[in-house]
Amino acid sequence: MWFAPAGAYGQTRGQTVFTHGVNIGIARTQSNNLQQATDEFINSLAQGNRNLRQRTSYQRTSLGGRNALSTTLSNVSEVTGRAEVVVVNTVMLGNGNLLYLIAVAPQDDYRDYQRTFQNIANSLQIRG
Repeated sequence: MWFAPAGAYGQTRGQTVFTHGVNIGIARTQSNNLQQATDEFINSLAQGNRNLRQRTSYQRTSLGGRNALSTTLSNVSEVTGRAEVVVVNTVMLGNGNLLYLIAVAPQDDYRDYQRTFQNIANSLQIRG
């Protein structure tokens, strides 16, 4: 699921990209440990993006009323060439899959979007 303003997303080299917005999805992982599953997920993101770097250690948080992890990554957008902030929140689901919420904005604009990103994360409800 994507939440992004018009013009903030598209296709590049066969991959969906977005310059600012929120992406919520589910990933299959090999681990049922939240940190290991999150490491696996972030490593899979980095395989497709050589500029992606983890800036902060994991922070314990809550997502949809469940224990979650959050970390901030840095990146250089393949679309705009600008530095961007990527915040990744993850939570384990009962079936062993990893639910992720990724918020992305250009570094210079991140503060303008941060409150909206937090509102989306706070409104998330997880069942099952």
